[in-house]
Amino acid sequence: MIKRMTAADIGLIVEIDNAAFGKPWKEQDFKDELEKDHAYYFTADYDGKTVGYGGIWCVYETAELIRIAVEPSARGCGTAGRIMEHILDFAAEKGCEKMMLEVRKSNEAAIGLYKKYGFSEISVRKGYYDGEDAVIMQKEL
Repeated sequence: MIKRMTAADIGLIVEIDNAAFGKPWKEQDFKDELEKDHAYYFTADYDGKTVGYGGIWCVYETAELIRIAVEPSARGCGTAGRIMEHILDFAAEKGCEKMMLEVRKSNEAAIGLYKKYGFSEISVRKGYYDGEDAVIMQKEL
């Protein structure tokens, strides 16, 4: 089940974020995101447990994927895909015409997910992630 993230979810989301990213967000970062009018975050449950989340910014006609993560024990079960489908549908319903994202060039699993959902590589930001390139991807909605 995918649902809108609330402040009550943040503790679990921070744990998932810590397991997923080399530079995880702090609790306050998520609280700040939930206060933004243009930010939308969602959680994914599997067997009654929150195992993933994703968030976008919708600004005028463009949505930007800000973050998506699934806890290691739940990877490979389609959770990231369910989050992605929900986010894409939500952005289209909000009137966004395209979605953009950036991803580490070495993150082959994420790049594969994004390509599966129709994203194309449009640019590279040299050294964006502490010296590692970021691939910029986009999809028309």
